[in-house]
Amino acid sequence: MRLKYALTIGDPKSAQIVAYQARSTGSSHLTKIDVVTALGMTQARHRCGLCLLYAKYTKDIDAGRTALNELTKYARTQARKYVGKIPGRKGALAIHTLAVKVLEEYCRTADTPGAKCRCGGSGEVCDRKATDRRGELVIVPCKKCHGTGLRPLTQTHVHHAIVALVPGVSRATWYRVWSRYYDALLIWCYSQETVAESEYQRITGMSHANTEAVAI
Repeated sequence: MRLKYALTIGDPKSAQIVAYQARSTGSSHLTKIDVVTALGMTQARHRCGLCLLYAKYTKDIDAGRTALNELTKYARTQARKYVGKIPGRKGALAIHTLAVKVLEEYCRTADTPGAKCRCGGSGEVCDRKATDRRGELVIVPCKKCHGTGLRPLTQTHVHHAIVALVPGVSRATWYRVWSRYYDALLIWCYSQETVAESEYQRITGMSHANTEAVAI
C-alpha cells in the first residue's frame, strides 16, 4: 500500500486520494494495525516528510503547522545562498511568507478550492479525433495540466507578497533570484516526501517478510 493511501486509513478526507484508490488495482498484505504501526515508525524517523504528506492529502491542520515550521527552518538556512542577507524584521517575515506560499503549492490537490483543472481533476481527457477515427473511446493525458489534474500556477501572487515586504524586488529580480529560492524550497518538500515514502515502504516490506517467515 502506497503511503499516501495509508494516510487515510482512519479517516479519508481527500477526494483525490479516494479517486486514486478507486483506480488502483491489487490487494495489500497489510492489516490496519500493520499500517498504523508503520505510520508511527515513519513519523518517529522522518517527521517532516510524513507531516507534509498529511498536510497535503488529509488537510490535517496540526501536521500543516509542523510542516510549515520545518520548511521555514530550512528556508532560513538557504536564504543567504539564494537572496543574500535581508536586513530587519521584514527579512524573517519574507522568508516565512515564502515558506507559506511554497507549502500552499505543495499541498494543492484536485479537491483544493480553485485548484482543479478543466479536466475535472482526473488528469485525463477524451481525444475526440482519435475516438471518432477508431470508433472507441480514447483517453489521453490532459494537455492543460499534463496529467496532474491541477490548474497550472504562476508565481505572480508570490512575487506580490514578497515585494510588499522587500521593496525593490522587480519582476526580473524575482525570476532571476527569488524564483530559484522558491523552487529550491518546493523541491525540498518533495524530497522529504520521497524519504518518508521510502522509509514507510522499507518498514512495511519488513513486516511482510516477517509475516511470511511466521507462516513458514
